[in-house]
Amino acid sequence: MIKQTVSRHRRKILFGLLILTVLFYALGTGFPFFYRLLFTLLLLCAIGYGWAWLNLRGIDVRLTRLDTRGRVGDFLEGQIQLFNRARLPKSWLEVVEDTDLADPGGRTVALVKGQVRSFRIATYLSRRGIYRTGRVRVTARDPFGLFRLSRTFLNDQAYTVLPQTVPLPDLDRRFANLPSDTAFSRRTPAITPESSTVRDYAHGDSLRRIHWPYTARMNRLMVKEFDIGISAQAWVLLDMERRSHVGEPPDNTEELAVTVAASLVQRWDEQAVPVGLAANAADLWMLKPDRRPAQLGILMETLAGIRADGALSLERFIYDLRPHLSGFNALMTITSSRRPEWTAALVGLRRQGVNVAVCYVDHTSFVAPASGAAPGTTGHITAEYLAQHDIPLYLVRRNEDINLALSHPLATGAERMNSPVTDSVLTL
Repeated sequence: MIKQTVSRHRRKILFGLLILTVLFYALGTGFPFFYRLLFTLLLLCAIGYGWAWLNLRGIDVRLTRLDTRGRVGDFLEGQIQLFNRARLPKSWLEVVEDTDLADPGGRTVALVKGQVRSFRIATYLSRRGIYRTGRVRVTARDPFGLFRLSRTFLNDQAYTVLPQTVPLPDLDRRFANLPSDTAFSRRTPAITPESSTVRDYAHGDSLRRIHWPYTARMNRLMVKEFDIGISAQAWVLLDMERRSHVGEPPDNTEELAVTVAASLVQRWDEQAVPVGLAANAADLWMLKPDRRPAQLGILMETLAGIRADGALSLERFIYDLRPHLSGFNALMTITSSRRPEWTAALVGLRRQGVNVAVCYVDHTSFVAPASGAAPGTTGHITAEYLAQHDIPLYLVRRNEDINLALSHPLATGAERMNSPVTDSVLTL
């Protein structure tokens, strides 16, 4: 494409120099030959521009697309239809979708009067995000290759590319099957949607609590006992502070962290566990766990547009998140931060009774050895230190299997002596 653009500009420059040269000789010599040649060249320019301009008139364009979102690794497919309403035929029409996606699909077509041409386009989705799609750009050129005129049809539409997900069949059991998957019953004097048992009527009970079908069966007044239904809830805490991430997109710690988060959300949703998302990006995200069927789509669309552009530190964000967590929650923190201060905030959550774990995205696997910090300059996070507070640590590296990395935490203490795993110390 770049070579074609350079060749086209070069052709225009040479043709312009030719016209200037002929004009110079015509004015300098006064020979009729140069005047006739000059008029011929100018006439060719007028015909070429008029040809390209007329090619863009009398065209109707339609783009048909079934989905408004896809996933990384899929194709953005659609069908473009062109209809020629004009009497003149159309030739050398380049049709392409005007989008900010990489390598949009297109085709060169020709149309006679009343003809309809349709073709399918497919654009590979290589990066997550929210993109501008829906507009179609038709470009016409003249037979001499001097002019290229473009016209845009239809309106912009947003298309969401969801992050890539990885199946996690071997996810560590403490998070694959949360210890609080079933509902807990806690009696309450208030009337709630949860009712687990009935008892005999006692003086002072409200008539609203009477279970009339059971009263008729037992031939005495029976009232309902209500409880608060409390079930396990999972949280994904995604560190999107700007300082925490390294590498160039799409191969960087940010994209790997989002992939891990999306995979965990997908896994927990399959297990019917309410899952929420918290992220300290430029816009702070705190989407509480919910059982609604639309929850998965909301979380995935949030992960599609989120970026590592936050200024709030991870430890500060953990303190802000603390009031929303309880002992019935499991929290997976995904970070590549090289600052150890956030560990103390996680320890506070663990003492609160929250089931906490850390998935560390190894930043050293994304930078050259010479550009990384020397070991020990900013401290170490050890699996032993987190294990003292019952916080497992999982290490995810570039181009490594995420399912395998989340299947078991780093070995600690005596486990390391009997295990071939050697990355027990994580350098920040």
